[in-house]
Amino acid sequence: MAYGDSIEPMNLREFFQKNKFGVIVFALAVFVRLALFAVNLDANHGNFIETIRGQDGYYEISLNLVNGNGFSFDSGPVFTPEPLRPPVWIFVMALIAKVFGSYIPVFIFEIIIGSLIPVIGMHLAARIIPMRHSRFVGLLLAVEPVSALVSILTISEIPFTFLFLISLTFLFRYLEKETTRNVVWSAVFLGLAILVKPTIQFLPVIIPVALFFIYRKNLSFTLYKHCAYFILVSVLILVPWFFRNQREFGAIGLSAQPAYNLYTVLVPTVLSIESGSNYEKEHQAVQSSIDNFRGGEIITLSNSDYYITEALSILSQHKLSLLKSLGISMLTFFTHDGMLTVLGQAGVTMPNILSKPALLMLFSSPAELARDVFFYSASPGIFILLGRVAWILVTLLFIGGVWFYWRREKFSPFALIAIVLVVYFMLMTTANGFGMNARFRIPVNTFIFAFAIYGFSVMWKADIMKMFFNHEKTLNNHTDL
Repeated sequence: MAYGDSIEPMNLREFFQKNKFGVIVFALAVFVRLALFAVNLDANHGNFIETIRGQDGYYEISLNLVNGNGFSFDSGPVFTPEPLRPPVWIFVMALIAKVFGSYIPVFIFEIIIGSLIPVIGMHLAARIIPMRHSRFVGLLLAVEPVSALVSILTISEIPFTFLFLISLTFLFRYLEKETTRNVVWSAVFLGLAILVKPTIQFLPVIIPVALFFIYRKNLSFTLYKHCAYFILVSVLILVPWFFRNQREFGAIGLSAQPAYNLYTVLVPTVLSIESGSNYEKEHQAVQSSIDNFRGGEIITLSNSDYYITEALSILSQHKLSLLKSLGISMLTFFTHDGMLTVLGQAGVTMPNILSKPALLMLFSSPAELARDVFFYSASPGIFILLGRVAWILVTLLFIGGVWFYWRREKFSPFALIAIVLVVYFMLMTTANGFGMNARFRIPVNTFIFAFAIYGFSVMWKADIMKMFFNHEKTLNNHTDL
């Protein structure tokens, strides 16, 4: 007993000594999230549920499961099956809430996994950039405002990102040590992540293709076997949900979300660009078309083919506006700051005086945009401007970092997969049109920060950044004189 008493503290002490910076990052992330929660709780007059409840229906569906009403968003008396939201995070919330009789343990669980994400991201980044630089990735992930906000809301980003990064951890281990265990566990967590957010539903095929490319000069039977395992295991995780959707909607699929986004989000975006009108006006018109011509039905897997066909038909008639929408979305993916949402959740009301997205106004109405920027700069909206400037800077450093990395490092397998994933998320989320926001970037913030920090370090060593800061210092000295 005495021996055991002496060993356990030593092991714990060794753990903290070995992972000291990871513990610091985790503690910082917890502190930031709890501090933001306290502010938001006060803004909601102490109403816990209103503070953690997101607007995507996850809380409502989980509550119906707890109350025995099935997997439905409806408040009753009829509970129709939910066609958009996948099950994993909702079932986890319902299970925790049912066992403990409260959503407080759900909140605690999400805070923990949300605070582990910066630690996991830091270790993934260390496979791409030096450890001393990857620590900055962990710190940035810990304090990034939108990531902190979604860590206290019952929406999908945090559990999805957690499972996705765990999958990548095993995938990166596979690149170091090609074992069946690593590839199978990577596939398991990828399948679970898909059942939280289907955005990555094509990765079970794309990742094996990437592995074949990486090992193209050393193909073996073992690689073919491991890639087959990866595809098979990740698909098997999805099969029960396929059966559920076949039973409920008569069609096999993960979600009706792609059809919903194309028809009710991307189409109004393109039409508003084409006509120069307001997005909300076009969105209401599209919704009216559903009510008038389809009897007010909701979009499900049973009718998603119809809405996809209709959306593609409309989009094909406005190709130039579609290209503009895609370009705006790709740029917004990197530069959207999300601070308006963060401030709004904290009770800071900011009127949206922009008639169009800021990027579109920059080219079509720069004078109007300048007036709006001046309005925001004299209010708490200054945080929005600072956030946008910060992300524009990160984006430029990211692009520079990718370029420098390619020129200097010739791309490691880890860097190649990271770049492929950033591009994948950027392209897949363009279907959200003007609905694009900073939430969609969270799963790959790790890699965006990693290359941005790498780009900064290269320029700093090359004295580019030093020259800039010294120039600013000189200007300030002259101003003082």
